[in-house]
Amino acid sequence: MYIMNEPSRVTYSLEEMFSRLEQKIDKLENKLDTKIDTLENKLDTKIDTLENKLENNQKEVNQKLDKQSEEIATIKATLQAQQQLIQKIPDLAEKVGELKNWRQIVIIALTATISASITWLIRGGNLKP
Repeated sequence: MYIMNEPSRVTYSLEEMFSRLEQKIDKLENKLDTKIDTLENKLDTKIDTLENKLENNQKEVNQKLDKQSEEIATIKATLQAQQQLIQKIPDLAEKVGELKNWRQIVIIALTATISASITWLIRGGNLKP
């Protein structure tokens, strides 16, 4: 085994050591700056992509809302046009009822006329009693 009895000696001067340390620190700083720039560029790209997607989605939503607004306006117009017709239904129902009454009256009158004619023919067709 080797036992060190003597103190170790530094063969480099302090200036050289500090210089080497500075160089290493500069290299590390450059690497760090490069990595930060790369990450910043990636982040910017992703943000731009997300902004574009968001804008596209907003446009699609706005288009759908416009389309639905048009459909609602069409439905409202149709309902307003049909509202007048719906208000006429009770009057029409009353007139249909009156027509049924007239039909019944006409059927009764025809039946009476036909039965009177048959009776007249059975009696001999004379107007004498």
